Amino acid sequence: MTDILARLPQKVQGELYTQTVRTQEVKFTDSQLEILKQSEHCCTTMRVIKAGRLSIAVSSKPGSEAAVLANALETVTFGIPVTFDFPGNSTLPVIPERGESGGLFGLEQMLVLAKELKQAVCDYDARIAAEVVIRRTETEASLVNSAGFNNRYQKTVWEAILGGQLIQGDDFLGVTIPLAATSPQLDYVGLKQEVTQQFAWSKQIVPFAPGSYPVIFAPAQVGFLTAPFLACLNGKAIVNKISPWKDKLGEKLLDSRVTLIDDGTLPLSVAGKPFDRDGIPTRRNVLIEQGAVNQFLLDCQSAQELGRDSTGNSTADGPAAHHVLLAPGELSVGELIRNIDTGLLILESMGAWSGNSYSGNVSGNISLGLKIEKGNIVGRVKNCMFSLNAFEHFRDHLIAFSRETKDVGGRGPLDSSATTYPYAVLGNVCITAE
Repeated sequence: MTDILARLPQKVQGELYTQTVRTQEVKFTDSQLEILKQSEHCCTTMRVIKAGRLSIAVSSKPGSEAAVLANALETVTFGIPVTFDFPGNSTLPVIPERGESGGLFGLEQMLVLAKELKQAVCDYDARIAAEVVIRRTETEASLVNSAGFNNRYQKTVWEAILGGQLIQGDDFLGVTIPLAATSPQLDYVGLKQEVTQQFAWSKQIVPFAPGSYPVIFAPAQVGFLTAPFLACLNGKAIVNKISPWKDKLGEKLLDSRVTLIDDGTLPLSVAGKPFDRDGIPTRRNVLIEQGAVNQFLLDCQSAQELGRDSTGNSTADGPAAHHVLLAPGELSVGELIRNIDTGLLILESMGAWSGNSYSGNVSGNISLGLKIEKGNIVGRVKNCMFSLNAFEHFRDHLIAFSRETKDVGGRGPLDSSATTYPYAVLGNVCITAE
């Protein structure tokens, strides 16, 4: 790889990034085996900087380094303006991973496991068309540049997705629960119990009147509610002066119980990595501390324009979080439910977060919502939507966070992220219903 960079003309900076992703996957759809495959995807990316302009060339063909270098040099005159230089070597964090104890867990073992999970759903209710995915993704990434950076890392992520669909007349009930970790030792027993519990809660349909209610959002749903925060903290939005938080560092904008952290060095995280896409070491960034804006998410370019240091958050699409954590509360989920007289527990939604990122408005169709009455779950609601403003609700209407948290995987192997969120209870959430 360094031989390719030796071909750079004088006064031209270069960076070569290669990534190989190997995937093994078993999938059951409608209780039938649909996918049993393994695949490999390679990507070579060259970035060059000349006279303050950056160009990018990409190829999925192995051994294409010379070609991508030629393409990048040919187009650099028309590249985007930049003010940063590629970074040199630095001390990288060591990120522990659990690994695959007991040897390689191959397709044959994955198929046996998928069948067991499928059968657990079918044994609970033979009418359910089970959905199962077992996926192993191994990523090897290396980055070398003309400033002397030369490092690589390897990561293996295991995913298990379990659920299914139950159709009764014109009623469609779908349950889907994902798990992800850096080893195949996932909590499969807990996964089966959670799926069957959600089906048990959801079979009975109950009416729900429109109005404003306290609502418990499951951890995966909390991610939609905090998306405006991450958008407002994004370095690009700060540089372009479109973030309403561009001048709010140090100001308390949310409830004191809101502490939001991004940590690319978290042990055993599916999103952990020692360096970001620019070659900057990843680190722990406290983004919001006790309700106050504390840190922006910066890559080299946005950091340079703001006169700050990169936070190690560069991705192929600009600055972004690696593994986001929201500080938990003190009450259990059961206590949160028992404290609600009339309200909802939203487990899944569709179309949430489709508006202006910087307005804070979040709304969505409730695809799996459970009615809470006098501290008990009494059934599933249909044809309901929720809407709220994340800035206002996390400032004025935050009731509690659960002490339990759940890890939720992110965007996939080519640009992975993850979250660890508690259940969040917000008051005065607008619910519309037919």
